[in-house]
Amino acid sequence: MKIKQSDFDDTRRIADWVKTIDDIDADYVDRVSAEMFKKQSFFLAVLIGYRLDTSVQELEEIRKIYFLIWQYFKDNPGVQTKPIIEEDFEKSELRNIAMLHYVEGESSESQKKEIFERDLQPISSKALLAAILFRFDTRPVLRRMDERKRGIIFLGIKSFIICFEDITFPSFRTPYP
Repeated sequence: MKIKQSDFDDTRRIADWVKTIDDIDADYVDRVSAEMFKKQSFFLAVLIGYRLDTSVQELEEIRKIYFLIWQYFKDNPGVQTKPIIEEDFEKSELRNIAMLHYVEGESSESQKKEIFERDLQPISSKALLAAILFRFDTRPVLRRMDERKRGIIFLGIKSFIICFEDITFPSFRTPYP
């Protein structure tokens, strides 16, 4: 997988945002939630929906991840004017599910790794995705979360990142083989 200079630059910005998001207060939550509601209400609705299936502590960690995603994409003019709708999200989610099913059919670990690399290569926000994976691996609340629930939540997060990228960096994404 090719890593570009912009990925390294993003890492520095994301690290600063993570520090800020880890210290949020109620005013910050209200302000950012209002921004998200105004510009990307479906994104916020999915986040709010997690409260039905997660503990308070899990929801807090997931909210921080969603706020990080919002921070990363919010200043893009397309994100400000083109809301992600349920159909966009489902299309992205189905694309991710298809890739996972395809990987299940491979017996070779090297083939699986190659498929994952091909899947991640067109993603422009690799540093964001890496930061989120790091949180899933290091935050005790997320590490203790049921594996199936973690997988479902991460799949949704990755699907939203792709939706935001489709708005921010319009490009053709090839379907999975």
